[in-house]
Amino acid sequence: MSGLEQHVRESVAKIGRQTGLRSVPLSYVILAFFAATLAIPSLSTSYFFLNTAIYAFLFIGLGHSWNVIGGYAGQISLGHAAMFAIGGYTTAVLFIFYDVTPYVGLVAGGLLAAVAGLALGAITFRLRYHYFSIATLAASLGMSIVFLRWDWIGGAVGLEYPLAEIGNAYAFAFRDRRLYFYVMWAFALATTLFVYRLHTSKLGIYLRAIDMDQELAENAGISAFWYKMYAMGLSSFIAGVGGGLFAQYLLYIDPQTTLKLIRNVEFVLIAVIGGLGTVLGPIVGALIYIPTREYTRTILSGSHTGLDWVIFGTILVLLSIYKPNGLIERRPVIGDRTGRKPNSSEGESDDN
Repeated sequence: MSGLEQHVRESVAKIGRQTGLRSVPLSYVILAFFAATLAIPSLSTSYFFLNTAIYAFLFIGLGHSWNVIGGYAGQISLGHAAMFAIGGYTTAVLFIFYDVTPYVGLVAGGLLAAVAGLALGAITFRLRYHYFSIATLAASLGMSIVFLRWDWIGGAVGLEYPLAEIGNAYAFAFRDRRLYFYVMWAFALATTLFVYRLHTSKLGIYLRAIDMDQELAENAGISAFWYKMYAMGLSSFIAGVGGGLFAQYLLYIDPQTTLKLIRNVEFVLIAVIGGLGTVLGPIVGALIYIPTREYTRTILSGSHTGLDWVIFGTILVLLSIYKPNGLIERRPVIGDRTGRKPNSSEGESDDN
């Protein structure tokens, strides 16, 4: 480490101690963020602004979903869109074909997605490294082909909610877009609080231990397979509920929207940008990714199509060089459990 770099690091640590920012509990940061954002619908009623905010909070929850299995357990799944689609289709099918209210359908979709995630995990958790990622991606793409050819659920055309149901509270179909914002806000808050609890729980610490060194964790008596199964079930349930909320917002669902390749990448991208295995990572990642995606796709459409991926490719290259673990860095496992304050070298990382 050069003298200049050492001086900069010491200065940053000194500023942090003087301002006391690092002493702010993580729970206060979370509650302050969600309290402040609750007023977003009153700032503007424009379609672009509110639509971006709705997607941002939906993808905060979905980012948390992937972060549980990818960030905490270290299993780089590229097939999370499958659980997302199962949740969305379950909610839509139960209402359109069987008149089951989406309030029940969301839970059913989450549970069915959890079952599918556990089945996928039971098959693929014996695989390691990139073989696991390839297997999960293959499962998602295979499901896409099945759904495209499955006429009962609309095939490639998909399923549409009856327009007459718009405005019907039983159908969870609102005319006022602000109500969707509050639903997504609640989804993001619930998943954030869940991951906050997971972060310092026995399960969270075991998952991070497995991520750091699976062989060492197993030698210490931790069953890597079963704890990864717990993580996969929880992660898939959240993704399923998120898929159901996505279908309710669009009042439409099809394989191209839910199972396209880029959907799998989005879940990973949000967690990677924000910070793997952290509570604040998916929040930061979604607040960067979604507004940029919506702006480049909506405002700069046409001649600038695809510009968003140029931007995100550049961001990923810069992150891989300067912040390989994401913008929010993970705290030490032992320090989380005991409440020990990070030492001077650890103090350079942010509270996550």
